[in-house]
Amino acid sequence: MIDSHIFADVLIEGLDDWVPIDQLIWAARAGATDRPWKEFSAELLRFLLENYLIQIGELATEGFSPWRGPADEVAQLVLDDLEDHSWEPELGSRAWIANTEAGNEIARSLIDC
Repeated sequence: MIDSHIFADVLIEGLDDWVPIDQLIWAARAGATDRPWKEFSAELLRFLLENYLIQIGELATEGFSPWRGPADEVAQLVLDDLEDHSWEPELGSRAWIANTEAGNEIARSLIDC
């Protein structure tokens, strides 16, 4: 189980808008105290997807377009995309984060803490 303080900013930011994948990477870098941050980024991503707190997708003219598939497959698409961008997603990553309703509920509860 990953402590909610690590991903709080990602979900809270997601209350208002879609969040670039950079936000998750920054959270993982800050929270990776006992392992490499890239490894922890993957774990954090899978945790949020498997617990239905976020969706991953890309921005299109019609808005957010979620990537379909099991959590592990979507996570692998993101990790491959990050590798393609040398883990510097501001250089053009397609991956964006959208909260689910469950993610919004968690975010609201974290604001009150």
